[in-house]
Amino acid sequence: MRGIKQIVCGLSALSLIAACSSPTNFTKNSYSVTPNPLEAKGDMVSVSITATVPPKSINSKVVVKFSPYLKTSTGAEIPLKEMTVKGMKAKANADATIDTKLGGTVSYNDHFAYKAEMKHASLMPRFTVNGVAVPFDAKPLAEGTIATAYLIKDDNNVVINKDDYKAIENNKSVSIYFPMDVDKFNPNYKVNKATSNKKQIADLKTLLKTDKNFVARGIAINAFASPDGELSRNSNLSKGREESTYKFFKKELKKLGFTEVNDTTFSRGYSTSEDWAGFATMIEMSDLSDKTEILNIVNNKSISDEERESLIRRNHGASWEKATKSVLPQLRRSELVIKGASPTKTDEQLMTYYGNYSALTSIELFHLAVITGDLAKKEEVLKAFTAANAGDWRGFNDLGAIQLKLNNLIDAESNLSKANALSADNPAVLANMGVLANAKGNVAEAEKMFKSASSKGADVSYNLACIAIKKGNYTEAVSLFNKSGKADFNAALAKLLNGDATGAKNMIDAMNPDQLDASHYYLRAVCGARMNNQDVLTTNLARAVSMNGEIRKMAKDDVEFIKFFSNPLFEGAIR
Repeated sequence: MRGIKQIVCGLSALSLIAACSSPTNFTKNSYSVTPNPLEAKGDMVSVSITATVPPKSINSKVVVKFSPYLKTSTGAEIPLKEMTVKGMKAKANADATIDTKLGGTVSYNDHFAYKAEMKHASLMPRFTVNGVAVPFDAKPLAEGTIATAYLIKDDNNVVINKDDYKAIENNKSVSIYFPMDVDKFNPNYKVNKATSNKKQIADLKTLLKTDKNFVARGIAINAFASPDGELSRNSNLSKGREESTYKFFKKELKKLGFTEVNDTTFSRGYSTSEDWAGFATMIEMSDLSDKTEILNIVNNKSISDEERESLIRRNHGASWEKATKSVLPQLRRSELVIKGASPTKTDEQLMTYYGNYSALTSIELFHLAVITGDLAKKEEVLKAFTAANAGDWRGFNDLGAIQLKLNNLIDAESNLSKANALSADNPAVLANMGVLANAKGNVAEAEKMFKSASSKGADVSYNLACIAIKKGNYTEAVSLFNKSGKADFNAALAKLLNGDATGAKNMIDAMNPDQLDASHYYLRAVCGARMNNQDVLTTNLARAVSMNGEIRKMAKDDVEFIKFFSNPLFEGAIR
């Protein structure tokens, strides 16, 4: 069974616990080490050793000190925690006491920080009895330390903004006017010397000619009638004015070259209302002595429009007559809206502007950054964007994210700090600051940032899954990878570390073969070793070595394959 090794010690050294027994009893002492090989998990290594002590194999008055250590490939020693065991009659303090007559078991546990040199180190025993070292030909209790968790790829997901790149709505509008009770549009009608339809038409044409990129999509008319008639009559007036205006200006648009007016999608719309708001505004601006009282009536929401007009006529007749000449004619109007948009450049057009960024609008420049695939070029575009848009957090966030991918941590930190200053606690910025902290080796700070970003709506499941691997929380890692929806190398690694070698292999099997590199084949070879499947192991290991020759030495020293070290097929795979 993987992780458990029974070691029967036929050594004189086993007088460590059988201090005064006869040599024929030495072989009765046994030890089990869990896990075996040792395994690094969350930058720590845990080891448990259970010693079985047979009856009558330890002197009741002795104290045995167990001092295990790790012996590296260079011969250096890394001491581990010591433990003392005594017989029933020994007076000293000890971690465990054994009944001489009955024997028993002794459990040893230690938890220590992993170091790279432990990967090829052997777990060795050392003993003293009553303070005297016991010389013996020690043999390893366990060989090597599995460090498969360190295969994780630090390719956390950065958060880069997308955009809603589309034509910009850009309507053109002017007011046009009608005589009282007339619904037909007259382009030569004058309200007064300063206000005429002719001038309004000229202003509209100027607006349309100035914007050479404008595309007409429809005509909308917000028709207003002065509040000096019945609502039904005013509604009919407004409807007639809309129809007349639409016909006139559709012809004018054709004259200006807007052929899109013939499209079936060219829209037409109108709205109708009595312009009491306009009436109130003009009364407020007037010099009428009773304007305050008139405004009180206009603003009274509890009465109908008919009652409102009747009260003003009856109680403020002189002012009403004056308004019919100076105010009401200006309210008999329609707001003419030429609905349209200023089209944006196509992606293909935008890509001809590299290096000529000042010729693009901010919207176009940002979209160019979005659609640019090459990281170096993307960085260049974003630098141009941030230079022109110093108050837009998106540019600095995305620039920092790209610099993280380019491993330019200094500039990334500077730009993410600017983004955070412009948009504090922004989930995208927080997520990228977490990626930065992780790249700098600060896993605790990275996790803090990711959790903060998650609480504000960012999907950082993948990044938190990678953190969970580093912390040794493999079940949590698998769950988070599932939530992220990504099935990549790190997700397969989490399955393997969580004890599902078959699931990890199946995940790699389902990946696009064109995207597999040497690391994927190596991980699948480890899956084969844990599945005790010689064919899966050797086939994938040979492929990994063929893609990256450095894997040969890596596999030769990896105790994931310890059961196969002497297997000729294994030797052939790494040859």
